[in-house]
Amino acid sequence: MASVVGGRQRWTNEQARRFLTSAREDRDPYYAAYVMILIQGLRKGEVLGLPEDADADLPLPAIVATALRQRLVDRADDETAAANAWQDSHLMFTRRMAPPIEPRNFDRSSHARVAKAGVPRITVHDGRRTCGSLLADLDVHPRVAMAILRHAQFAITMEIYTEVSDAANRAGLMKLGDSQA
Repeated sequence: MASVVGGRQRWTNEQARRFLTSAREDRDPYYAAYVMILIQGLRKGEVLGLPEDADADLPLPAIVATALRQRLVDRADDETAAANAWQDSHLMFTRRMAPPIEPRNFDRSSHARVAKAGVPRITVHDGRRTCGSLLADLDVHPRVAMAILRHAQFAITMEIYTEVSDAANRAGLMKLGDSQA
C-alpha cells in the first residue's frame, strides 16, 4: 500500500525501486522519464517538454545519466526505423515517429507500468512527493531538497512534499538517544 498523508500519496523506497526495476528490465520507453520524476522530482510537463540537448541545472546522479544515455540510443533507433516518416520535435521523450507525447497517454503508460510492477497506484505527480520523502529518508538537508524539487517556498517542500518514514523516525530517535547517553 502507498503511504498516504493528507490525501497525498507516495511510494516507499522499496516500491519506487520495484517500479524502476520493472521499467528498466522491460526496456520501457519511458524508463528515463520515470527516473527523472522519482530521482530528480521533475514534473510531468518538465519531463515531457525536455529537449534532447537540455542543460542540467543540477548534477545528474549516475542512474539519471545512464537512463538518459539509453533513451538517446533508443531515440536514434526509432529515428532510423521511421526513416522519412520521422517528425523531429527535438524532445527527449516522444512517440515512435517523434511527435510529442500526450500527457494523458503518459499517465496511461505510467498506470500500466504500476500494475506490471505490482506497486500501489499513485499519480505521476505523487512521484514528486515520493522524491521529496526519499530525500528526507536519506537525510538530505531540507534546503537541498527544496532546490532539487525547484520550490520557491520552503514550506511547500516540507509540508506537502515530504513525509518521513517510520524507519527514518526510529533512526532519528536512536540518534537522539545516543547523543544523550
